[in-house]
Amino acid sequence: MSEMATFILAGGIGKRLSLLTMFRAKPAVPFAGRYRIIDFTLTNCVRSDIRSVHVLTQYISRSLIRHLGIGKPWDLDRLKGGLRILHPRLGHEGADWYKGTADAIYQNISILKKLDEKYVLILSGDHVYDMDYGEFLDYHIDSGKPASLGVIDVDPSMCREFGIATVDRDGRITKFEEKPERTDSTLASMGIYIFERDYLIDILSRMKPLHEDLDFGKHIIPKLVSKDQLAAYRYSGHWLDIGTLKSYYKASISLLANNSRLELGSQDQPILTVPEDNPPSFISRTASIHRSLVCSGCHIKGEVNNSILSPGVTVEEGAVVKDAIILHGCTIRRGAKVTKAVIDKRAVVGRGCVIGEGDIRVANVLQPGYLDFGLTLVGKKTVIPAGIRVGTNCLVSGSPENGKIPRNDIADGQSFLSSIEI
Repeated sequence: MSEMATFILAGGIGKRLSLLTMFRAKPAVPFAGRYRIIDFTLTNCVRSDIRSVHVLTQYISRSLIRHLGIGKPWDLDRLKGGLRILHPRLGHEGADWYKGTADAIYQNISILKKLDEKYVLILSGDHVYDMDYGEFLDYHIDSGKPASLGVIDVDPSMCREFGIATVDRDGRITKFEEKPERTDSTLASMGIYIFERDYLIDILSRMKPLHEDLDFGKHIIPKLVSKDQLAAYRYSGHWLDIGTLKSYYKASISLLANNSRLELGSQDQPILTVPEDNPPSFISRTASIHRSLVCSGCHIKGEVNNSILSPGVTVEEGAVVKDAIILHGCTIRRGAKVTKAVIDKRAVVGRGCVIGEGDIRVANVLQPGYLDFGLTLVGKKTVIPAGIRVGTNCLVSGSPENGKIPRNDIADGQSFLSSIEI
């Protein structure tokens, strides 16, 4: 699609994902076993024949940049167009950290001005969905408006988490509210936009002096609605906003349902990602696996039920993993039991440990707004000693030197965070 270039916003802090974004950007968080969240957006770009892709990074971007490389897995390693990673240009006159979604685009306005493409597609790097952006562009052109916004119907209980658009029978957006407490509409902004390039340059240039933290949801979109210059593109597919621990866990476990709406791809149209150089998984005669995703390089001798195992996970004999997400290279020792937990990369759960069992009504003391639904999170490279009990709604992150935590049980809603500020 040579007439449209893409900018992917991938610099958000992702604080609501807690320990999962303590050492990585939100778009780099592992998802569905072998993927990163940003893989889904990049795959959509490739399938839509978009070959000019700019990824705007900011916070804790090292693992994301390493994952993206030069864009080869997405066929974006090319001289013309291709993948380009854009960092905040600190030290340059007038440059600073990105203060808002639209400010991030504005700080790269010189690149916008050099584009050959007539249209600009702006995306978020932390959504999981399958969309043909070509259909979106066709709708945008037919609308006759200089800008378009992707919207999707959401459950009324979720409206306060999104920007909400009210759309009349003619498809005009008559009102836009950012995270309203009450609203009559259920059409949520997907955080994806198409602009005519020259119009985008003009609106950013005029509005930046008015708003230091220039943001699409807070500033640009309401302005366009008031001037009747914005069309609403209704998306009817499956869309997941991975913004919180609860949404991350729910979206992940939903992949295991018999009627899962998210298609992880086929041989003809796979989700593209960096290939893993792992041996085949080994499933021993003592293993029991039920309704789970098991990636390459796993070594399974215990019981795995309704769980997702990323590449290189070991579950020793007598260990039980249930309703859990185990990330790359973790080891669950003999006799351990892990229930409704997310175990980050290369963590070790010692022999006979019990993780995630307890009273789900006891919210986490440090993060009661994020961790109150019965999930326990174990941080990257954490080593839990043998025999330890860790309750539910717990946060555990070991010593930065050796990953270890004290040989003490952790009660429901409590945390052990070594040298980490949450």
